[in-house]
Amino acid sequence: MKVTVTAGEAKPRTFLGQPLGLVNLFSTELCERFSFYGMKAILVYFLYDSVAAGGLGLSQTDAMVIMSLFGSLVYLTSIVGGWLADRVLGPYRSILIGGITIALGHVVLGLPLGLGGTLVALGFIIIGTGLLKPNVSVMVGQLYAAGDPRREAGFQLLYLSINVGAFVSPLVVGWVSDRSGYHAGFLIPALLMGVALAIYVGLSRQTLHGIGRTVAQPLEKAERFRWAVIGCVGLVAVVSLFVGVTRQGESGLKVLSDSMPAVCAAIAVALFVYFLRDVRLESDERSRIAAYAPLFVAGTCFFALSEQQGSTMALIIDQSVTTTIWGFDIPASWFQSVNPLAIIVLSPVFAALWTRLGHRQPSPVTKIGVGLIIACLGFVVLSVPFILDFQTIGPGWVVASMVLITVGELMLAPTGLAVTNQLSPVVHLSKMMALWFIADALGQGINAITVRVFDPANPERFFLIYGAVALAVGLILLAVRRRLVTLGRGAL
Repeated sequence: MKVTVTAGEAKPRTFLGQPLGLVNLFSTELCERFSFYGMKAILVYFLYDSVAAGGLGLSQTDAMVIMSLFGSLVYLTSIVGGWLADRVLGPYRSILIGGITIALGHVVLGLPLGLGGTLVALGFIIIGTGLLKPNVSVMVGQLYAAGDPRREAGFQLLYLSINVGAFVSPLVVGWVSDRSGYHAGFLIPALLMGVALAIYVGLSRQTLHGIGRTVAQPLEKAERFRWAVIGCVGLVAVVSLFVGVTRQGESGLKVLSDSMPAVCAAIAVALFVYFLRDVRLESDERSRIAAYAPLFVAGTCFFALSEQQGSTMALIIDQSVTTTIWGFDIPASWFQSVNPLAIIVLSPVFAALWTRLGHRQPSPVTKIGVGLIIACLGFVVLSVPFILDFQTIGPGWVVASMVLITVGELMLAPTGLAVTNQLSPVVHLSKMMALWFIADALGQGINAITVRVFDPANPERFFLIYGAVALAVGLILLAVRRRLVTLGRGAL
């Protein structure tokens, strides 16, 4: 059919053929990831570096525990952020409030306020990220009408923004902190987030056209008081927990880290039980949920391994790896850019491979199992120079290890998101997607406990144990893949 444009009818403006609102959301997500990964690149060093060098002077163990707890809480609050957007705020305001809260957190981090101020700042960033991150994806989806063929390409551009921000931020923040101190490094993401929010608000009418302003399932009048009470009780509990941890110091931190895996596991089990007992579901839907349980365990195992890049591996880079190449001293924080760079380079390769293989490509269960095994090889490679007692450890060992972990991620993470969607009952789609966030939260919660036994002088034991667990889970998954495909009832 020929489409005619009448006089005076303006053709919608686009960006690379995509809705112009994608530029707005693209820049917001890029700056949020810049904030998140830039801060993570130097946080563990700031926590354990000496006070004289601008750090807090904590023990290396406590620094790694705080890093792991931070990552775990970010993913747990993403679930709360999604709920608030659906029931109270709407996606647009959730992103705006989240961005402001993130920027405020970085401003507080940029001030010399000691451990208490640092914990307050991290709390702001945790809450802000929980509000912003899940809702950017929601609004990107709302840019497209049902059946719009541009949707997948739009999400690919969003994924590119994530990794561009994650790649650039450790380089910029690490360089600034190396020359001007940690507090200056923490302020850089605050400035960039301020620019992103100005663009987000300033161009919203021209680019978003009211998208994200509607609350999908607003609270009924009868529900408002009950949820207000629950919110107040929750807020008091969080504040009390913060005060307790701050006052008790290391002992309070230990209590919090010891309880985090149990909290995450309890939430996951409660969701699985709730799904399986839902009388609205048919037997095939229950069977698919049962098939998802081993994949959830595999995801937890992978995230526990992968997130070591910002804690134990960061410590090893700082203390044991030679970072001088051709006379240039590479900041330890720059190594955190290896993972996103590898994703940017290798993602098109994997996309082309799966497209070329078509129906001959491995099943999702096989991809996840193989991804875990490849990721475990990353820890094996990193252990080699320590097992052989090398006098100097070159940066190539770390880069090779991180690239292998990234290859495992490209096999496992996108597949995990896809099967979460495929195996989910329609009535529980958002809740099932929350389970994937909980897998990451649980993995980092486990790290908050296990890093206490990490020995920087003999890291190979720690890395090989993690690698062995990943290998075992990967092999078990491959061994039962036919059974899981059967349980998937055509969805795997």
